[in-house]
Amino acid sequence: MPTRTLQLGPLQLSLFGTRFRLGMEISLRRPRQPDNRWNPPPVPATQDATSSDLERRVAGIEWYHTIELAPGLVTPGVVDHRPMLHQYQLPERMDGLRVLDVATFDGYWAFEFERRGAAEVVAIDVPSFGDVDLPPRRRAAHSAEELAVAMGQGFDVARAALNSKVRRERINVYDLSPDQLGTFDLVHIGDVLLHLRDPLRALWNVRRMTRPGGIAIVSDVFNADLDRHEEVPLMEYNRGRGDTIWWRFGANTLRRMLEDAGFDRVEEVARFRYAGVTQLARTSHVVFRAGD
Repeated sequence: MPTRTLQLGPLQLSLFGTRFRLGMEISLRRPRQPDNRWNPPPVPATQDATSSDLERRVAGIEWYHTIELAPGLVTPGVVDHRPMLHQYQLPERMDGLRVLDVATFDGYWAFEFERRGAAEVVAIDVPSFGDVDLPPRRRAAHSAEELAVAMGQGFDVARAALNSKVRRERINVYDLSPDQLGTFDLVHIGDVLLHLRDPLRALWNVRRMTRPGGIAIVSDVFNADLDRHEEVPLMEYNRGRGDTIWWRFGANTLRRMLEDAGFDRVEEVARFRYAGVTQLARTSHVVFRAGD
């Protein structure tokens, strides 16, 4: 079968049939006490048969996220967020919090929030590659089989290995509504906005899903050259280049977009480059924390 490539952020992906290779201090209201405190997930059974089965399942998936599933067993993801995790300045403990992870893919962030004690974590993503924002001509160039490729094939494997209770929902960020899922103490969306035709609409929904007194953690790729005129928010239109890159933002633009989405307080938390990932070494990221 012929190989097709697509661009996901700074990463180039190769599609092979049904598989693909990827790349403010805001006070919260008093957290609700969970019914059961989170405990670190038990290590999967160490019997050779069980360990070998898990290793085979991991090897059969093209991972985007690097996730430690058991001592000595780490998924071969394109992106390893662990060395950069401190940049996001997450609360060390999230006990009692209800958390939403937008565009979870393999689930790294969702499982990290659970590890930090979140009482409930809901992870959302689109069902398949065909549900992402593809330009019409790009969409027409893909076969039905390619468009049907499931997004985040590693999620279920990781969830079972970690004995996780994270709940995944097949929902597009454009369709997010408190009527479906309620609101959350913390909403996370990372490296997604550049892939959306309508990033501001997505941020409006992120704001709707953030409960009063809660926070949203928003990170994305940015272009520092677009911040040269601080008074003018600039962004670069990329026409869905490489299948999925629609925009490059200035950090100042992202801040203004968060404010226009309805957040009263927006704090820039960090700027950094991805470490240890050759394809992303020159990619600048910015992290914001936004709330009431």
